Parts: sequence; structure tokens; C-alpha cells
Amino acid sequence: MDFNFPGEDDPRRVKVRSWFEKNPNPTYAQLAAQGWTASNWPEPWGVSADAEMQWIIDEEIQRAGLELPYTINAIGLNQCGQSLLTHGTEAQRQKFLPPALACEEIWCMLFSEPSGGSDLGGLRTTAKLEGDHYIVNGHKIWTSVADHASVGVLVARTDTSKPKHTGLSMFLIDMHSPGITVNPIIDLTGNKNEYNEVFLDNVKVPADALLGREGDGWKLAIEQLQTERVGMTKPGVVWGMGPTARDLMDGLIKTGRISDPLLRDDAAKTYIEGEILRLLTYRNMSNRMNGKPAGFEGSAGKMLSSPHGQRMADIAKRSQGAAGMIRDPDVLPLPDKKWGMFSDWDYAYWFSPANTLGVGTQEVLLNVVAERVLGLPRDIDPTAKIPFSELSGGRAKAAE
Repeated sequence: MDFNFPGEDDPRRVKVRSWFEKNPNPTYAQLAAQGWTASNWPEPWGVSADAEMQWIIDEEIQRAGLELPYTINAIGLNQCGQSLLTHGTEAQRQKFLPPALACEEIWCMLFSEPSGGSDLGGLRTTAKLEGDHYIVNGHKIWTSVADHASVGVLVARTDTSKPKHTGLSMFLIDMHSPGITVNPIIDLTGNKNEYNEVFLDNVKVPADALLGREGDGWKLAIEQLQTERVGMTKPGVVWGMGPTARDLMDGLIKTGRISDPLLRDDAAKTYIEGEILRLLTYRNMSNRMNGKPAGFEGSAGKMLSSPHGQRMADIAKRSQGAAGMIRDPDVLPLPDKKWGMFSDWDYAYWFSPANTLGVGTQEVLLNVVAERVLGLPRDIDPTAKIPFSELSGGRAKAAE
């Protein structure tokens, strides 16, 4: 790997920075017109930027004082939008991508369900084709940003006669459709909710909202989750975002709290972890530069980064001593960067229990790494080849 990243005098950087100087305080629609909100995408949506060019554009967006587009509309620009590029129709791309790239329509992922836990393949939400539309019924939970999303990426069961993984399909649905109810899940942070539960009661979804073909839902969902996990293999405190172990160490030094020998020992260990994650980020960048697709290294990286973020947040709060038991948004000083909701240690601490649950629990990720990276025998799933309609007795049939 080459760690000599583009310098301040790199002609590509100079060109991008010059545009920002001529266009102060640009909108995301203006950035999208430049192809910079998803710069690695092919034209006309992006500029087919290689990893280095994407790095430059992202740095210059932050230098201009803007939040990175894919932190505002992560589902649309990172996880699911790329599926639309590959598997969607031209009409779908023209309808959904322009407002997503402009961060004008936020997307959410309607995956998890109350009855399924981590078994996404066991979901019970159904989509029945009736003429030129599907009728969708079901209940989703732990859906990030559903309360202000315009587009929902829905996985639903379209064929109960097939085994659970093969009877799933994916749709792009209008979150303002009649029959959709979104209830916020209030958490212990005291901040605005991150998660929601979503009820779908006889929701009419146009047949042309199907992404790919019927039965492609499981394949598309796994592709999107791996892409999401690669994005989380970064040294930030929450899922790769927010302050890093370097920022933690700087804050401890500036406040003098590093003088506590026990705290210093924990901080040093966490700092080393952060540097390992930084190297993994560079490896992912190197893989993208060499045209390698996202693989199961995303699961391994997410498995490492989630508890790392929890340890960082714990040290930041613990450094306050007894004062840490009282809400204080200025736990440790931080650089002037925009990380969205994870821009302070206090919120990161309260949110951190979710690190090892969301986007694949630690147990699920350990299984993925064991089976698909180390080549160990798969866990036996006695339901994998049984038609879904025969599972759980009448409950599966009732979902129809």
C-alpha cells in the first residue's frame, strides 16, 4: 500500500478547492451537479473517481465546512443506491437518484423485524402482486431515519412456497404512502430518536418499484450490508463516524487527564486499536483502487470497530470522574469537524451500546468471519430448505 496521499499542491486538489472558492456555501444539489456527492459512481451520477480522487473530494467538502453527503443520506449514497445502479431500470434511476444525490430525499432500510431478530431471512412482511401493484403488510423495527425518510428500501416476502432466503424481494417504496405508520423509538440518550418502528398496512406499491427480479431480495440485501460494513471499518467512535482515538488522545493531553496512569494505559491500548483500524481503512482504499469489490472483510472490520468505539466513548466519559454522571456535551475538546449526530463524546457514549447490535450483531459477524473467511463449518440451519409456509405453523400462513 502507498501511504503517500495527495498533497496540498496536487493538481486535482487545487482544481476542486478552486471550485469551492468560487462557490462558497454550496448546496448539495450543486455538489451533485459536479458529480461529487457520490464521486465514485459512473457518469452522469458521479465522475468515476478512483479512490484517491474520492479522498480528495471528500477532504475538500469537509474543508469547506460541509458534512459529507454520505453521512446525511447514507442509505441512498452508500448502501443501497449502488444496487440501483447495477440492478435498477433506467426509469428507476432517473426517478430516485437525482434527489438522493442532492440529499433532498433521504432513504431508509426496511429490513429488521420484531419476530426475526438477527435472522433477516425469517422476515414475515409480505408483498402480494395484484395487477399492476403489490399489497404490502408487515412490521419493521430499528429503522434509522424512517421518521424523515422519503424512500424506503423494503425487503418483503413475495413467495411463501419457497425456502426463507429464496422467497424475498426488494422494493423502493414511497414512505409517504397511505398505510405506512412510523413511530419513533425514544432511547436513553435524551436526544432526538435515531430509530423507529414502521407499520405497513395494505400499502399499495407499484409493480415497477421492484428492484431487480422477484426472489433477488436476499442477494441484494447481503450486497448492501457488506458495503455498509466496509464503510464502518474506520476508526470513528460510532460505526466508523465521529471522533477517533487520535482525537481522544489529543483531548486527554490538552485537559491534562492523561496524567491518570490507569486512564493513560487504557487510552494507549485504544489508540493502538485506532491505528490498526486506520490501516484497515487504507487497505480497503487500496482494494478499491485496484478494482476489488467489497468482500467479507467488511464483516471483520465492523466486528473490530464496534467494540473499539465503545471503549473510546467509555474512556472519554470516565476521564471526567464523577462529573461524567451528569450530561455534559463538552466531555473532551474536539477538532472543528462535522460528523452529524456523532459530533460529541457525550452522545457517542449514550449511543455506544448500539454499536455491537446494529448492522449485524457481534455474534452474527463472528459466524460470518468463521465460515466465510476462516473456512470453518457452517452452523446447521434446519429451516434453510423448508418452504416458508411450512415454518412456525399457522403464524407464517397468517402473514399472507
